[in-house]
Amino acid sequence: MRPRNRLLIFVTLAVMTVVQCQELSGVPEELIGVWVTKNPLYSDRPFEIKKNTIVFEQGLGYLDFDVFPIAGVKKSEYEGQTLYTIYYDIASGKKFEFAFFYTAANGGEIRFKNQPEMLWTKKQS
Repeated sequence: MRPRNRLLIFVTLAVMTVVQCQELSGVPEELIGVWVTKNPLYSDRPFEIKKNTIVFEQGLGYLDFDVFPIAGVKKSEYEGQTLYTIYYDIASGKKFEFAFFYTAANGGEIRFKNQPEMLWTKKQS
């Protein structure tokens, strides 16, 4: 392949990636809420997405949870699915990513990127 063709392919892929990824100014309304699963390994560990924070329950008791400020949200397309990545900070200053696929089906469904077989649904108030 000639260098010019390689450059053209690289530029095209880069533009497609930029077009398909969106940095969001806040958490989308459809993601806000408490998310639960029926999977017995995590059924006692819901998580909650709020406008500015994400809360992970540890399943060990009523007050056993971690709250992290959200530093950013990105929405992109990945293999034909909507992928959200929430960036959050922990107390030591490290940044973490929480990536999941979202669909509006059945009132909202989330599947973690690293555990797509596990279904999370929005808890109805």
